[in-house]
Amino acid sequence: MPEVFDLAFQSITVFEVPPQIEKVVHKQKREEGAAVYVVEDKVYIVASRGEMPTGGYSIRVVGIEEEEDGRGVNVSVEYKDPKPGQMVAQVVTYPYAIVKTDLKGIPDDVPFRILVDGTQRAVHTAQEL
Repeated sequence: MPEVFDLAFQSITVFEVPPQIEKVVHKQKREEGAAVYVVEDKVYIVASRGEMPTGGYSIRVVGIEEEEDGRGVNVSVEYKDPKPGQMVAQVVTYPYAIVKTDLKGIPDDVPFRILVDGTQRAVHTAQEL
């Protein structure tokens, strides 16, 4: 039976990350997608929506779960859009989310499946920075 991973995570801001992650965030936030990074035995997941035409758009990681067969990790991401007619800032925005976790015992090659609103969008392995 595969080892069970510790999947607790914490949402953090760009001001709470190591410099390597901050640099990645500033590049990645301009494109829709997600990536997984390891810095000093911590795993950081950065998810972004890319450029949005106004305020009112957001993204957040809502869950990290080990797959039933223990061979991968599902990262559930939720998008939120402004409601029709909602007052929003008329400025270009770049919504992104960062979470940090200690995935103890996780192999280097385990796939992280990024699920946006329940639909798989990408698969990544953790990249050491």
